Amino acid sequence: MPDFYREPERQQFHFSCRRGWLNDPNGLCFYRGICHLFYQHNPGGVVWGPMHWGHATSRDLLHWEEQEIALFPDEHGTIFSGGAVVDLMNVSGLGTVENPPLLFFYTAAGTPFTQNLAVSLDGGRTLVRYAGNPVVPNLYGDEERDPSVAFDPEAGKWRMALYLGDRSQEFALLESTNLLDWRETDRFPIEGGRECPELLRLKDRRTGGYRWVLLEANGRYLVGGIERGRFLRENAGIFMLRPGDRAGYAGQTFKNQPDGRCLYIAWQQDIIRGDRFSQSMTLPVELRLEGGELRVFPAAELEHLRGECRSGSDVRSLPLEGELFELDFQLPETEIILNLGGCYVAFDLAGGELRCNARKYPLPSDARHWRAWLDRNTLELFEGEGRCYFALPLDRRAQGVVSVSGAGELRQLSAWRLHATLPAAEQGGVPAGR
Repeated sequence: MPDFYREPERQQFHFSCRRGWLNDPNGLCFYRGICHLFYQHNPGGVVWGPMHWGHATSRDLLHWEEQEIALFPDEHGTIFSGGAVVDLMNVSGLGTVENPPLLFFYTAAGTPFTQNLAVSLDGGRTLVRYAGNPVVPNLYGDEERDPSVAFDPEAGKWRMALYLGDRSQEFALLESTNLLDWRETDRFPIEGGRECPELLRLKDRRTGGYRWVLLEANGRYLVGGIERGRFLRENAGIFMLRPGDRAGYAGQTFKNQPDGRCLYIAWQQDIIRGDRFSQSMTLPVELRLEGGELRVFPAAELEHLRGECRSGSDVRSLPLEGELFELDFQLPETEIILNLGGCYVAFDLAGGELRCNARKYPLPSDARHWRAWLDRNTLELFEGEGRCYFALPLDRRAQGVVSVSGAGELRQLSAWRLHATLPAAEQGGVPAGR
């Protein structure tokens, strides 16, 4: 048995590739019971380098099986980010209705950058480049990249969001009826936004109507409508906080999700911890639109990781040993500073402020309920109503899971020991749930 996954810094329930570097998730989709996770991948080193598309599959979003590399660099350039479409009605003509093609839009990062298409007719196992590439030529002479495609049922057209490069830092909308021929219909900035757009059509749980949502890599979003190809902004916000230079980044949602949920995974930016692999993905989370605001919740599948639970009331800590935990806690009304696996987070409900890694964020005064997931060197923290979420790397914890630093007590604290999702022989010598 190869010693894959035996590194002491290896995440135990976050996806990381066996060897090499990974970053942005790409081409996320469900098809016939399988969820596909493609990703930016440098198989030849633990730093960013010649980009390929790596590939992993899962049936539950928790246990991932790494597949062969899906796309290699060619004469048109290295393979940058992009998204998936399951062409169920075969409007592209590249498959059949009985065997619909899976279409993967990606950027060929050559000279110039262009938007290209790869096709799978075997359920995502193998990808073949479209003979008519590029499907979108270079538009403005910059490093235009990261296509995201979604269907607009009101217009009967497909929409593509595209980043137009760092010179303008603008985003474009394009449209098509056949997923092959595209024309630009709009371009606009997102304040503080950069690259990796993700275009979604979500039902607002409060109003019952559908709105368009556009995400970007840093966790900002726009909400609005699309009329005659133009994006009509109605609201903007931040759904994923970035408390430092390394955090969740450049996420994407799973297309063709069978139960209608909008599930999202991002790149968990990290330091380089070894010489054989580097970086991981965040946990899967669910995005919901409520009253024009985007909310973020841990995916329900994560409950399957739970093992033994310990809980207490009016506590400063629980005597916990191990590395893998889910925490559920209630804050007091007074300011409190928590040590969560070595990360200090200050919650000041009266002052309306959360402080982490020398940065400050607005906090609702009623944000008392929180949930957290601790892997070997990752913290993911969720406010109970979905109004605040961040994922960030930690120094590997020698001891300590959660405790109060300074005055105050938690009103309630529950801690579940979690099971690892790696094969038993590849858990780095750490028993599941430790």
